[in-house]
Amino acid sequence: MKIFIKDMLLSQKSKFNYNYEPDIDCCNIEGRDVKFNDRSEILCEITRKNNDDLYADINIHLDTTLNCVRCLDYMRAVEDVKISGILSKEDKDVDYDIIIIDDDYLDFDKIFYDAVFEHLNNNLYCKEDCKGLCYICGANLNNVTCNCEEENPNIDPRLAELKNFL
Repeated sequence: MKIFIKDMLLSQKSKFNYNYEPDIDCCNIEGRDVKFNDRSEILCEITRKNNDDLYADINIHLDTTLNCVRCLDYMRAVEDVKISGILSKEDKDVDYDIIIIDDDYLDFDKIFYDAVFEHLNNNLYCKEDCKGLCYICGANLNNVTCNCEEENPNIDPRLAELKNFL
């Protein structure tokens, strides 16, 4: 969904509200699969300021199933992403937040994918004390206990001290 910005500048109103639900069940971003459990929702309020700047408050609700970054098990992650700033065609060197628009349009699909990308980069874990995978055999250390370290004590001597660190 795209919103034509010039329509807001020509309107007599100073506040504009939009509600958008992307029609998407799953996506792959940077090689990571994301499944959406509930329909995602984008709520946007755009306010025209006195100097004709348009300020946007965007809230995106994400309810996803994705892989834990340590053990790769599937997990559920719910997050509300908040984006706000002045709508602009160019990235200015200013001390306030800017939301970049393309060709006089605010593209909610682009904003949605950017929010999902940020959601994926949060290094989400299935649980706080996730043990991850064994670096030798690949076993999920949350489910099994392997003896790989005892059976394969081939540790680089330069890194041997790190074993005592934890």
